[in-house]
Amino acid sequence: MTISPRPHRGGAAGRVARAAMELGDLVHGPVLPPYTADAAVELLRTTSIGRPPSRLIAVVGATGTPDVVATLTWANEHDAEVVVLDPHTAQPPSRSARPTVALSLTRADRVVRRDGLVHAGVGAAWSQVRRVVGASGGTVRVPRRPDTVADAPGAGGLRGVTLVTGDGTVHHLAGAHPDPELWWAFRCRPEAVGVVTEIVLDPDGAGPALLAAEPADTDEARFAALARRHDPADVLGLPA
Repeated sequence: MTISPRPHRGGAAGRVARAAMELGDLVHGPVLPPYTADAAVELLRTTSIGRPPSRLIAVVGATGTPDVVATLTWANEHDAEVVVLDPHTAQPPSRSARPTVALSLTRADRVVRRDGLVHAGVGAAWSQVRRVVGASGGTVRVPRRPDTVADAPGAGGLRGVTLVTGDGTVHHLAGAHPDPELWWAFRCRPEAVGVVTEIVLDPDGAGPALLAAEPADTDEARFAALARRHDPADVLGLPA
C-alpha cells in the first residue's frame, strides 16, 4: 500500500476540511484527514484494500452503529462513497471518481449483556466477549484464538446481527427477519449486503450457528436487486 504524506491542495483541501468538520459533528469516533499518520495506521489494518482511493477525504473511526449510520447518511447527502476497512473482507479498492470516506470498525468494540443475550460490536476481541459471558456464568462457545468479533458468522450460539445498509437504515437480522431476501443475502455474502456492526450471542451457548447459504451462479441478479433497493445511491459500491 502506498500512502502519501502530503496534504491535499486547492479544492481537494477544502473538501477534506469540510468533511472533517461536518463528520466530526455527527460521529463520536475520530475523523482523520487522509494524509496523517493516524489515518495511515487505520488504512494499513486492511491490507486487502490495496492502494487507498485517490479521492479519499476522511477516515472515520466508528464507535458503533450510530456512527456508521451517520457516516452513510452523510455520504448519501454529499454524493460520496464509503469503503469499509474490514481486515476479514477482501474488499477491492474503490474505482469511483467520487469523494470517498474510509470507515474503520476497530473501535466498535462495546460488549454488553441485554435482554438475556450478549451484544458485541464487531471490533471487540473474543477475549472481551468471554470475560462478559463468564462474569454472568455463561458458557457461550467462542473461538479461543485472538480474533475479533468480525469472525462471528462461524461462532456457536450466534442469534443475529445488526446490519446497516447503504441507505443508512439499521436492520436487526435474525432467523425470523421479515425480509427473507436480505436475510438470504447476509447468509450468502455479508460483505455484499451492508455493514455488520454488532452480533448477538446466546450467553448459554444454546442454539446453532447461523449457517451460511451458498449462492448460485444465477444469484448475482438477486444481489444487484437488493443493492438497488437498499443502496440506491451506490454509496457502498455493492454488490462486490
